[in-house]
Amino acid sequence: MIRAIMNTGIPNKKNMLKTVLAVMLLILSSRSTDVKALTIQIDSATSYLITGKIRNYNNGLVYLRHGDNLKNGLRVDSAKVLNGEFSFSGEISGIAPFLLGVHGKDNKGRIMPSIIYQEPFILSPGHLYFEGDFDGRAPFIAFGTKSQDEYNIFRRKIDPLNKKRTNISGKRNGLKSSATKKLDSLSLQERLVENQIKDALRDHAIRFPNSLVSAYIAKSNLENADVSTIKPIYEALTSVVKESVYGKALLQMLQLSELTGIDHILPSFKLPDSKGQLVSLEEHKGSYSLIDFWASWCGPCRLEHPNLIKAYNAYQAKGFKIISISMDTNKARWLKAVTEDKLSWQQLSDLKGMESETRKMFGITTIPMNFLIDKEGKIIARNLRGTELINKLKELL
Repeated sequence: MIRAIMNTGIPNKKNMLKTVLAVMLLILSSRSTDVKALTIQIDSATSYLITGKIRNYNNGLVYLRHGDNLKNGLRVDSAKVLNGEFSFSGEISGIAPFLLGVHGKDNKGRIMPSIIYQEPFILSPGHLYFEGDFDGRAPFIAFGTKSQDEYNIFRRKIDPLNKKRTNISGKRNGLKSSATKKLDSLSLQERLVENQIKDALRDHAIRFPNSLVSAYIAKSNLENADVSTIKPIYEALTSVVKESVYGKALLQMLQLSELTGIDHILPSFKLPDSKGQLVSLEEHKGSYSLIDFWASWCGPCRLEHPNLIKAYNAYQAKGFKIISISMDTNKARWLKAVTEDKLSWQQLSDLKGMESETRKMFGITTIPMNFLIDKEGKIIARNLRGTELINKLKELL
């Protein structure tokens, strides 16, 4: 039934109501069921309808998780899967990401209580179709709305790059800190892939400047990006998109990146050390200093510690300092990691985790992240990894 409807094409604004009524008539004529959850009054400007078919998954539940706190989502809806088919309906203004989930299976094929989500898809007014197999391997396919179809174009470019970056990161995490040449090679490969991702984001914004999806994917993928990356993407968008919730979020990212961009004075802060004594950035002026954001639970952060130790030991005598700011919430775990990793420099944390005002002030979305400042507090480098820090200090000291 769903396949026959898919072959009729994607409904436009004029025939949306007719198409949805046809869907409902086919549903009603094919089975006797509780139709309250399937009945919908379509207003093409604000209403959405999701219909889908999951092969080999009957009489279970499918879950729609609204996953964007920018639009006060973070709720989960569920629908019964009848003969492999399901539907959701509701109202939405603009677009929002969501996850689609089903219960997992164990190695004997039995359905488990846990829910496995696939992500993300784009919710927007109109009729969105889903297809997929209940096997836990192949991803669900979504199409039919302008927003999702455009997002699919972007995902076809970005997914292979993200996979490549993940593979490189996995290789880095599996190496010992003594494998310097291999670590440097992988770091260089990772940088190249990250630049390709930035290029893909910019190209998409230029191709679809009047799209809310362009603003959403830029906001979601420009983690800790500098102003030179964010600005051309933001400027490519139309004024209407800039005024959207994602356009405004992107602008905020741009403004924060400008505050912590190269040649800018690093914002001042006061944070407690392990004994609760407040320490300010001003106390470290007059020295080249690295402000490093990390956490005990962050594997990539702790993988970088041997490189920081090497740089610190090599250039401490010449006035180089490190100030580590932890995003931990548990003091015992924070200090345990400091001891285990043998970090001998200044350690600070307000123990507010990712809710720390200092993190927000610096516009940090993921860790590890660091800023190298000169004797006057001016930022001269960002997010140095591997032996990049030592190479930079060689130039300076």
